Amino acid sequence: MSKLGLTCLILVLLGLAAESYIAAKLGMRRGEVEDQLRKAIADSGKAIEANTKARTELGEAHQLLVSTKIGWGREWNFPAGGNVGSVQLVGAKLAVTGLGTSNGLEAQLIKDPSGQERYAAPVVHVFALNGQGGSVYVGEFVAGIGPNELTEQNATLTPTWNVSAQEVASWNFGAGVRLRSQIPAGARASVENAHQTITRTFEQLTQTGLRIEEQKVLNDKANLALVGRKNELLGDPSAADIADHPEYKLGLVQALENIEEKRNSVQVAVDELRRLIKAATEFRQQQMDSLKQVVSHMRQSGTKLSKLSK
Repeated sequence: MSKLGLTCLILVLLGLAAESYIAAKLGMRRGEVEDQLRKAIADSGKAIEANTKARTELGEAHQLLVSTKIGWGREWNFPAGGNVGSVQLVGAKLAVTGLGTSNGLEAQLIKDPSGQERYAAPVVHVFALNGQGGSVYVGEFVAGIGPNELTEQNATLTPTWNVSAQEVASWNFGAGVRLRSQIPAGARASVENAHQTITRTFEQLTQTGLRIEEQKVLNDKANLALVGRKNELLGDPSAADIADHPEYKLGLVQALENIEEKRNSVQVAVDELRRLIKAATEFRQQQMDSLKQVVSHMRQSGTKLSKLSK
């Protein structure tokens, strides 16, 4: 085989090898992207399911808390639109005007386990009236006993449990408020259990929210990876134009198509060269045959002349 034919054959083999390598790389990248996307979707579904379950438990616990009605202890009523007193939200605390030491809300002098006397903050249970003869239990509060927290006509009430911003936003005192100094022990146990359930539910919601955020981060990373893989496949106009790596800008698909076109062009050129070589070989053979005939003819003519000369 001539050097030109060997060179063309090597070019064809190199083109086929490059095509196989790029096709294998393309399949591997596509599989990785699909696996990451499936995992992100599955994790997001689990997180949403856990969030839904936690919210359902929160609703059930809140219904149990709302259904708790207590009629024991001292009672203070603040009707809707009345001038007797008012309840205002200050963050998660309640600023109550019309309730203080002159209304029977006083700190109790007690002895602690060490025998020291101290004042204990009075407990107040808050019920929000619903305007239909019923009420909604908000929770247990303690009145501050500082100089500006408990006066003759004013009190600042602080909840005894961890309150979320969503729960504070749900408090509605527009229809009136009922305050009580105590509730029965059995109902109090139910309230404590409800508070514990709510606390656990909020913790689950917090954890679920964190997991959802993690899944969002993973999903964003998967989307970025997907965009990167798409850019690898379809091209990225903003990528650097590198001669040795046209796939960075054109994408593997277009680069592969260009390589295939070059390979096809090379194959066409090789085929044309083969045809030319074949034609040249045949022409050379014909010329060789013609020369042989001429030489043979000349030899025969020389023999005859030698005979005649003798």
